[in-house]
Amino acid sequence: MQEILVVVAIALAIFFLPRLMGSKPAPVKNSPELVPALKGWMRLAILVTIFWVAGSAAFLQPWEKNTILFLYVGLGPVVAGWGAFWVWAGYHKYRR
Repeated sequence: MQEILVVVAIALAIFFLPRLMGSKPAPVKNSPELVPALKGWMRLAILVTIFWVAGSAAFLQPWEKNTILFLYVGLGPVVAGWGAFWVWAGYHKYRR
């Protein structure tokens, strides 16, 4: 029984002693977010992308047949659209 009390006392000392002895940390300054919050139109674009790929996959069933057609109709517009947005965002960012 005495060994258990010693172990509990050591554990409490390990967890609570640094809190009691240490100083309070300096307040954290508000830093800009690494990933900015998504705007409404970006969320809509992501949702439309998911629905487009899921709908074309459900309609064309590329796991049974029409794999090439799914790549052209299902994934082609998505890759082209997001690629164009990526290029536009790059020009827009560095033009300022």
